[in-house]
Amino acid sequence: MTRVVVTGVGAITPAGTGPDALWRQAVTGRSLVQQIDRFDASPYRCQIAGQADAFVATDWLHGRFVKKTDRFTHLATAAATAAIDDAGLRIGGADGVAPERVGVTVGNVLGGWEFAERGLRDLWVKGPRDVSPYQATAWFPAAPQGNICITLGIKGRARTFVCDRASGAYAIVHAADMIRRGHADVVVAGGSEQPLSPYAWACCETGGFLTPHGNKQPETAYRPFDRGHTGTAIGEGSAFLVLESAGHAESRAATIHGELAGWATNTDGYAPTYTIEPHGETLSRAITQSLRRAGTDAAGLGCVFADGAGVPREDAAEVAAVRRVLGRHLDDTPVTAVKPATGHLMGAAAVTDVVVALRTLSDGVIPPVPNLDRPAPGFDLDFVTGAARDLRGPRTVAVVSRGMGGVNACLVLKHWQP
Repeated sequence: MTRVVVTGVGAITPAGTGPDALWRQAVTGRSLVQQIDRFDASPYRCQIAGQADAFVATDWLHGRFVKKTDRFTHLATAAATAAIDDAGLRIGGADGVAPERVGVTVGNVLGGWEFAERGLRDLWVKGPRDVSPYQATAWFPAAPQGNICITLGIKGRARTFVCDRASGAYAIVHAADMIRRGHADVVVAGGSEQPLSPYAWACCETGGFLTPHGNKQPETAYRPFDRGHTGTAIGEGSAFLVLESAGHAESRAATIHGELAGWATNTDGYAPTYTIEPHGETLSRAITQSLRRAGTDAAGLGCVFADGAGVPREDAAEVAAVRRVLGRHLDDTPVTAVKPATGHLMGAAAVTDVVVALRTLSDGVIPPVPNLDRPAPGFDLDFVTGAARDLRGPRTVAVVSRGMGGVNACLVLKHWQP
């Protein structure tokens, strides 16, 4: 069976540019969520987010490209390019991988509404002749997919996944399937999100998952599994991985960051629409199936990276699912959730979790859950709180991802052993 490995990582988040910046922030156990200053958020109940302020698009991309695309595409193209550079991969040419054997998969939720809102404003204020000719191609969720292919010279299969907050995980799963089935040797897989515009923010608020509290203390507002949890604080950013078949990576003597050993997805199918199954039964099946595909079980897990939405009903369902999977290993399997460090990056969130999890495998350190001071009643998992903890168990971790409507995914990563 073809093994799938990670050879490149790129990340642009509120922590800064590069995976090292993300890792350093994660291990502090502190949150970078702040007051929104990109637009006037005062009319909204939630006025806080993670902002990738260190990212200046023109430092990474040509000015004309920046002008005709949205910031979520800027973030994605830069992060994907950084991942390719980290992998030391050449696409095309006599000594490079054939462009037809390289694919792209992208996760996104909202699309490019910063660009789209400008166009709609021009439409109503000035008229249709003043709307940008790039309006149609800039906003839609697949824009990063196409622009990454053009920028990097990729000519293989390419797809975009819109699966709410599990979108990035679905992109990784599809990429791994492409490689395992022989459709590609290399896939650039990741996610991107830029929710910081008035209309996009209104959509998120109507979703009912943003925390309405914490505007005065944004750095402590997003607190998954804590008895004070009141919802999610989201943010902008992008992260991409270069996935390869192990044979292809070894043939070019690539550095292997870790192995994507197992994966699974499913859907709750639970009514009413857009709520999640409250007992975690379907999610637990996804986790169990991903472990089985990785050739292991709960006894072989060193750590769980939980989704950690911070929404009380979602946290409760996730705890129930993880408890069901771990069984008698409940007390000796650490559980963390690192999304509050940057804010939940939605389409990119699962990918940033994988970036951090890979460092946990290589460095042997588990970052703590930011703002988890007192677990909610009945939340009896072995949460990593206060400070980072050494990874003492097996060098295998599970990354859990969920979205509205009961979209579930789990990825199992292992320390690479040839």
